[in-house]
Order: sequence, then C-alpha cells, then structure tokens
Amino acid sequence: MLELYLLRQLAAFKEYGTLSEAAERLYLSQPALSRNMRKLEEEIGVPLFVRSRNKLELNENGILTAELAVKAISEIDGIAKQVRDFDRSRRTISLGVCAPAPIWKLTPLLSQSYPTMTIQTEITEETELLEGLHNGQYQLIVLHFKPEDKHYISTACGSEKLFFSLPPTHRLAKEAALSFSDLDGENFLLMSEIGFWHDMTVRKMPHSRFLVQNDRFTFDEIVSASVLPTFSTDTANEFFGRSPDRVEVPITDEEAEVRYFLVCLKENEKQFGRLFEAL
Repeated sequence: MLELYLLRQLAAFKEYGTLSEAAERLYLSQPALSRNMRKLEEEIGVPLFVRSRNKLELNENGILTAELAVKAISEIDGIAKQVRDFDRSRRTISLGVCAPAPIWKLTPLLSQSYPTMTIQTEITEETELLEGLHNGQYQLIVLHFKPEDKHYISTACGSEKLFFSLPPTHRLAKEAALSFSDLDGENFLLMSEIGFWHDMTVRKMPHSRFLVQNDRFTFDEIVSASVLPTFSTDTANEFFGRSPDRVEVPITDEEAEVRYFLVCLKENEKQFGRLFEAL
C-alpha cells in the first residue's frame, strides 16, 4: 500500500520542480527526500525519475503518478474535512441572524438549553440565511419576517424598535417623534455589522452619508464626543445601557420596528424542541 506521505512529497516535487526547493518546502533534507522518492519507486515497481549527476526529473511514469497523487491527496483531504465538519456539527450549533439583537437573547438561552454544545453565530443577509439553512451551514436562523413554508418551523423570538440618537443641541432633539425623511441628508455615525438595519437606513435616507465604525468601544467614544446623529434601539439600550449624552427620538416609519422569528428546518424540530418551547 502506498504511503500518503510519499504521495504528498511527490506532489510537492512536481509543484516546485527541484529536489532542493521541494525539500525546503517540506522541511526535509535533500538526502531524506531523495531516499523517499526511491522508496516510492520501489513500492510502485516502476521508475519515476530520470537521474543525472546534478539533476532529478520526472519521467512519463512520474508525471502520471504525480498527477494521480495530486488528485488522490485532494480527495483524501476532502474526506478528512467532511469528517471534521461532521464531528464539529455534532458539537456545534450554528446560528445565523439578520441583526445583532437576537444573538444577545438567544446565545444565553442556547447555552442553557444545550450546555455541551458550542454556539457559533454569524450576521448576514436573509437570502443567505435561508440558503445556509438548507445547505447545512446553519442549524438555526433568525429572520425579521415569518417564513410561510411547510419546510420550516418558526416562532417569534423578540422585537426591536429603532430610535434616532441625537445630541441635546440638535435642532430636532425636542421633537416627540421623527421620520427618516426628517433627517435625510444629514451625516450619521453607524456601527458596522448591524445586519438588515444598515441596508434599511441607507435606503430610507438616500441623501445621508454614514460614517461606519467597526469597534464598539470606538463607536461609543465617538458618539459621546460628537454632535453627529446616530441610531439606537430599545434592545441595544437594554443590553448596553443608554448614552447619557444623547436624546432618543422614536422613528415613525413602519420599518423602524420589527419582530424577529427563530427558524429551523422541519426535520430538525425534535432536536430544537426545547429551545422553541422556551421561547
């Protein structure tokens, strides 16, 4: 039986072209690699190389063997990856969400309901969430609409309302409520990775420019020191606290308030029954 390490070394020789380069890449000495290539020839039973005084080259047998080795290594590595992914899937619950807020509520609940599992979360677009649910990338997803399809089970898992967060000196800070159009055209501070909220605010305020921050601490510091408006939500205030330097004004547009729905495939209903009951 051919040893996998010999095939990997042959593939490396084919890729790098010389014994010295392949040996360096493989962290082997040249004599060790040369011995291993002779061993591979003995195991296969045919010559694979043309040897001259200072040069080693693949012959036609060697070229074919190296090509087959590359294919075999790819297949074997693919098998190993599938097995590792399968093992990880048995120990990991992958949760895909359309916004950050559901993570704050569901992660502790998942950890409590499934204490031996690792919880993995990701924020992405809802079309990708549904696709990921079907291809196994996610076992659970959260959407801001209820999917009407017999292949899913879903339950409400919270709601969130968006506010303008304004400095007290802002010209509209004393208003009881505002619409997106009232502030369209002003520059805004915005956190990154806020899911569908980002696309929605950009769509509703096409004349505004958004200064996006990636780090929560930096964002909070800039908000405290800046006169630029930003956004907050009731859920974010619950988890992070309200900014004492800001006035929050409700947004009247219908899109500014959403409900979230936890979704899984019908076939996984039994696995996640405890979670759905807890909600």
